[in-house]
Amino acid sequence: MATKKAVELLKDGDVESFNQWVKERREKGKSSVDLDDKNLSGLKLRDADLRHAHLNGANLRDADLTGADLHDARLRQADLRGTDLTGADLSDADLRKAKLKGATLKKAKLKGARGLD
Repeated sequence: MATKKAVELLKDGDVESFNQWVKERREKGKSSVDLDDKNLSGLKLRDADLRHAHLNGANLRDADLTGADLHDARLRQADLRGTDLTGADLSDADLRKAKLKGATLKKAKLKGARGLD
């Protein structure tokens, strides 16, 4: 049910409500959002709070993740081709086998990120 709510908010482009929903979940002790294998391609997710999110295998192709917080997110095998990650926090994120061709990582925080070699 939580995954459905998260996808609904993101696909509606309501990042502010999504971030509030995530904050409320964290206050209840739920630290991550499961978005594994979800199709989020082309969405405008500027400044989205995706800390600790599970995005393994997710399709984020051509999404706008400018300024998004992806600290410690799991992005294994995620499709990030053409994604704008300008200024995003990807510190400690797991990007192993992620597709990054054409992704913009300008001013992104990458300290501790795995899978960028």
